[in-house]
Amino acid sequence: MQEEKRKIGLPWYSRQDYPDIREMMADRHNLAPTYEQWLVAAENNENVGRQAGLEIVRILIEPSSFARWCAAQGLVPDSEARMRYVAEKQRQENSDA
Repeated sequence: MQEEKRKIGLPWYSRQDYPDIREMMADRHNLAPTYEQWLVAAENNENVGRQAGLEIVRILIEPSSFARWCAAQGLVPDSEARMRYVAEKQRQENSDA
């Protein structure tokens, strides 16, 4: 019997949303200055995770939805909020499956 891979959610951004995402984040200094730079790093992280035997799930973060979610949760939009948002979206996807 094959063991099920551990699923890890990875925050993902669209090219058109990246400038708005970066601008809204309290920790924007932790995000790459350009989408292209962010994408190279994100794809590298994705590959490293897969090589480690993880199932990587891209979770799209859309600026207005994320901003509403942060406001409802009383959170500042930062890396902690991004990870909580991704975890919640991943749980929703898993329960829908």
